[in-house]
Amino acid sequence: MMLSSTKLHIFLSAFFGLVNLFIMPIDAFFHSTTSSNNRRLVKKALSSSDNSNIDPILELPILEARLAITEDGDDFEQLKERIDNAKTAAEFGVRRAQLQFYEAFGDGDYEAMERVWSKEHPISCIHPCQPRLEGYAAVMDSWKQILSISSAMSFENMDEDDSFHIEPARVQMEICGSTAIVSCVEMAGTGDGPPLEALNIYKREGGDWRMTMHMAAPVMSSSGF
Repeated sequence: MMLSSTKLHIFLSAFFGLVNLFIMPIDAFFHSTTSSNNRRLVKKALSSSDNSNIDPILELPILEARLAITEDGDDFEQLKERIDNAKTAAEFGVRRAQLQFYEAFGDGDYEAMERVWSKEHPISCIHPCQPRLEGYAAVMDSWKQILSISSAMSFENMDEDDSFHIEPARVQMEICGSTAIVSCVEMAGTGDGPPLEALNIYKREGGDWRMTMHMAAPVMSSSGF
């Protein structure tokens, strides 16, 4: 079966993006001479993948590569459904990580903040009008200081029914393989303070999304430009 140039490009891009996770040998694709052989290879790979412990989100490029060479039929529909489910799971997972970050921030909960951040990937953080911090120790030490101050202020100045919170607005999300990039505008407290433009980056780690970078800076007024 001859592949169109578009499908071949999609297949090769996905393959080289996650070559270490690729299940089917690449020569199996290029040396298949009939559509029945390709369908048989895809079905075999699907069966073995169903029983594997591969993170379904990390498997997305593999599934999309198979979809590019699969003809319409049961295999095609099964692949498409798995891809849709993995993309949905990825989006919900990133949104959950984002929520956990801002809840830990608002609650002044250092232990919860520790769980948000990655322990396997390099991390960095840029607080508003502050220099860049790199490394787990430096980043978490900064959060320990910030959260201890914010929790003390909340305890002294707020009623029992009130709580300090940060509401992210204008959220935009882009997920590419094992990396998720989320931009938003942070509105703190009652919204009277200046908004902050924020950028959060998450990576897959142990089946979850963990933060590897947070950056926030004041939104500059457009007046005077």
